[in-house]
Amino acid sequence: EADTRVLLHAADAVQKGCKKVTIRTVDTDVVVLAVASFSKTAADELWVAFGVGSNFRYIAVHELVATINPTQCLHLPLFHAFTGCDTVSTFTGRGKKTAWDTWMCFPEVNTAPSELLSMPSELSDGSLSLHERFVVLMYDRTSEVTKVNEARKQLFTQKSRTLENIPPTQAALVQHIKRSCYQANCWNQALIVDPQMPQPSDWGWIKKETCWRPLWTTLPEASDSCHELIHCRV
Repeated sequence: EADTRVLLHAADAVQKGCKKVTIRTVDTDVVVLAVASFSKTAADELWVAFGVGSNFRYIAVHELVATINPTQCLHLPLFHAFTGCDTVSTFTGRGKKTAWDTWMCFPEVNTAPSELLSMPSELSDGSLSLHERFVVLMYDRTSEVTKVNEARKQLFTQKSRTLENIPPTQAALVQHIKRSCYQANCWNQALIVDPQMPQPSDWGWIKKETCWRPLWTTLPEASDSCHELIHCRV
């Protein structure tokens, strides 16, 4: 995709002697990739001319990277995908700032991305548990619950949250994590001339006719379940 090719050309320019590089973009994805890839480009300075109109500004990526934990820089593409991007859905009512604050309060989740970015054939119980706890904390910072299904029940029944304001089911979260990994894997190959991508059907996508569509969940639709409960078999 174009976002990754921009970084590849920037790295090529550095190899040919340009130690100070400026990228012009209006896409947040490019800023995230610039931060994650900066150390690999070997540039002295990397600037991003970002935004339009009154929101236009220059972002000194090299200075920003110096203020962020190296592990966080490495995991930033996965974090960005997980919390919502063009190809991965967002958590309703939970934006990037809420997710970032949760990340700062729950650094234990940093042990999961390294495993996920290796694109394992299946999500391990450990990685899933860490992401479940992270999502629970995004919706309720005081909760002691570790599983999203338990948190859904607690927030809905005890705190009267609406369905739009509770975490997704575990089945839906698993597919969300897979799509996040797929996108992060694509981004992490930004400096590779000929990146190799895994099969989308293994990572939260399903092919219908000629299009790839998100596999939202492996659970049956509620309407089907309700119909079975009220169906008369007499």
